[in-house]
Amino acid sequence: MSDTGLCEWEVTDVAQDWTAVYLAHRETYAAFLTATDMEARVSWHRWRGEYEDRQQALAATDAAFSTTQAAFNMIDLEAVGAAAEAAALVAAIRAMHEADEEPAGVWEEFTRLRAEFVAAAREHLKAH
Repeated sequence: MSDTGLCEWEVTDVAQDWTAVYLAHRETYAAFLTATDMEARVSWHRWRGEYEDRQQALAATDAAFSTTQAAFNMIDLEAVGAAAEAAALVAAIRAMHEADEEPAGVWEEFTRLRAEFVAAAREHLKAH
């Protein structure tokens, strides 16, 4: 028992510092945005024929996919904040890889989903 008469486990931190949590979430969200931007650009370059061959395009896609997936896994694990918006953005980018030619409106959709993720991430960060 403490001097207050409460058991040690009953005493809570009233003034918890959320800075570390905020910074960790901000870093996770920023890394995810960077990865999704990079992965989307792979499709953009592929649709413009900027890779020497199919193997080079596939290698770039695989590398970008892995980076995005690793960043997404951090968000998906918590399943809070901008997790749903992150999943939607990942799905849109992955659909880009299925198209041999640039689909009409693909960048508008990507931009919309990216903006939704940013808005949700900002709301989540405000809570810290």
